Amino acid sequence: METRDDTELAPSATLGRRERAKAEKRARILAAARALFEERGFERTSMSEVARAADVAEGTVFQYAATKVELLMMVVDALWGAHERATTTPSFSAFVAPGAATAGGETADRIAELISPLVTAMRRWSELATWVAREILFGADMPHRRRVLDHVDRLEEQIAARLQDGQADASGAIGAARDGATGTAGEEPGAAAATGARLIVAGVLAELNRSRQGRIDGEDVDVVLRRLIDLVVAGAGAAR
Repeated sequence: METRDDTELAPSATLGRRERAKAEKRARILAAARALFEERGFERTSMSEVARAADVAEGTVFQYAATKVELLMMVVDALWGAHERATTTPSFSAFVAPGAATAGGETADRIAELISPLVTAMRRWSELATWVAREILFGADMPHRRRVLDHVDRLEEQIAARLQDGQADASGAIGAARDGATGTAGEEPGAAAATGARLIVAGVLAELNRSRQGRIDGEDVDVVLRRLIDLVVAGAGAAR
């Protein structure tokens, strides 16, 4: 999620004059907010400072984001969207730390690669990441938060697909055909994978927050996250 992409920031040349002016203001606000959040952190950045840096009235900033935390989510939405557009198959194999458990095998490797951009971004901006994690998990229903949750949902869908692939591989063609014919009472297909994906994303957010607070050794956070993935992969497989 560190990818820099000006698509969200640059207004389209096809917009009308009024729409273009609004898009330019939005782009300036986004750029100013991102720069100040990265430089000063969330707590020490004010909406008035963002307005001055963007060369707009303070009230204009509130038209685009009703609160400071919504402004942060606006920035996160832009960065996450840029990452999604720029990346089709992430490759962050360095996330698998030396000595990390590999009980989940290839399925766990693929999931680790999927969450690696999130892990990298949250470790780079740890103070901002704490606010983002809180907002994702416990925030009020606001427009920019909803857009970030859409990104989270897509990430969970990708993880669930990997879990389902792993389940099929583990059970074999005969077992998969049998399960498809008989099913499991009270459980929709893919339910275990979807639940497992949610557990992984929520667990990543929680463990990174614990690491920031010094409640686990920061050097071991990769091992902790890999262990979490392995456990969920094993559990999803057993659910079949």
